[in-house]
Amino acid sequence: MSQITDQMVERHAESLAKVTVLDISYCLQITSKGLEAFGKQCKSLVHLKRNMPPPEWWVPPEAVAHNTDDREALTIADTMAGLNCLELCFGHFGDCGLNAIFTKCKSLTHLNIQGCWNVDLEGDLKQKCEKLVAFTDPWLEEYDNTVESSGSDSSEEESLSESE
Repeated sequence: MSQITDQMVERHAESLAKVTVLDISYCLQITSKGLEAFGKQCKSLVHLKRNMPPPEWWVPPEAVAHNTDDREALTIADTMAGLNCLELCFGHFGDCGLNAIFTKCKSLTHLNIQGCWNVDLEGDLKQKCEKLVAFTDPWLEEYDNTVESSGSDSSEEESLSESE
């Protein structure tokens, strides 16, 4: 995890004015205040990576989902309107924050909100997401290992039979 703070961002963001891709994933001490400083100073920004760590595996999604906080999403919408690509995995924002991003970030083509369990994609949000070039929804895919392994085993058996 990073030790970068809002105060550090505010002090140095001006020197990053021409940055086009910014990865502040896992920077737990940066809040909407730091995001605002980046947004105001980094006018060339087109790709933001703000992925947060997933909750511990034993914490059910329902326990995390009740802590909706749209401040970061609203700050991104208000200060980073030129974004094309946005990664916000495991963020705590909800539909309100996501709607603000769609309303103000008109150039957005790629969005990853995997693990953002407060997002319900209500209203026209689902349609907006489906229109993007690339979209990763909030819900984690579950894999059925038995189906995958049985399928690959039979293919391997067929290959062995054919070669004999």
